[in-house]
Amino acid sequence: MNRDSQPQGETSKSDRAERSAAEPQQSNQGAARNSDIIAQLKQHLEETRLPADLREQILANLPPPEEQERLYREMQENGGLSSEQFFASLGLEAEPRP
Repeated sequence: MNRDSQPQGETSKSDRAERSAAEPQQSNQGAARNSDIIAQLKQHLEETRLPADLREQILANLPPPEEQERLYREMQENGGLSSEQFFASLGLEAEPRP
């Protein structure tokens, strides 16, 4: 029985062998694409990374971990922030709603 005369849904050993031989090639291509994407992301990483002194300054201005935990729990219990409160926490003005 040749491949064209097989009933639909049945596969021969050669069909399965062809497919399993193609799977590693596809996975190798996927891995190569992933590593290309990762390399592309890392390419400009230093340009977007915060300078060490600025990072230290930001971290120094954060409240202690206990206070952060308390504020987080309080926010959860109160249903989070309104958009106005959120923008204010970022130092931005919320746009007035019509």
